[in-house]
Amino acid sequence: MVLRQERTGIDKKFYELCSKVVSDEGLTIYDMDYLPGSHCLRLYITQGETDTAVIEDCAKIDKALSPFIDESEWMPEILNLEVSSPGLFRQLTTVEHFELVCGKDISLNLKQNIAEYIKGREKVNKKQNKAKNVICKLLAVKEESLEVVAFGLKISLLFTEIKKANLETKL
Repeated sequence: MVLRQERTGIDKKFYELCSKVVSDEGLTIYDMDYLPGSHCLRLYITQGETDTAVIEDCAKIDKALSPFIDESEWMPEILNLEVSSPGLFRQLTTVEHFELVCGKDISLNLKQNIAEYIKGREKVNKKQNKAKNVICKLLAVKEESLEVVAFGLKISLLFTEIKKANLETKL
């Protein structure tokens, strides 16, 4: 997985502006995506106690950002702002995201079959060997890797071996 790279250019400007506005409103940015082709700015926010956001929080941030969107000359003429909670099955795109959910179940989409990561160790059944999508328990987060338990085996995975990661929530 390519962890979210350092923000640059307009993406960085959006993040800095949104961080200040969201912080001033007593909330936290979980993540942000700017999609220049569709002129879409997606902002995912949380409040500390609940680790989520309610519709009133989203409306408050939308309203607080409006004057900046109208007045800032560096902003695109057309901008579709979407403010929401990161959701139950939130994407994990930074080391900090993984640290927040350490000890919980996560869903990983791997670049290779799980068998490639457990070579020379206990074999899992054929169906499990071919799995690229794995639900596992996150044990530890390191600078460049994760330690997880999948199929009863402790596995170390480099971030570069992961295509996508999400929090796995039992409903």
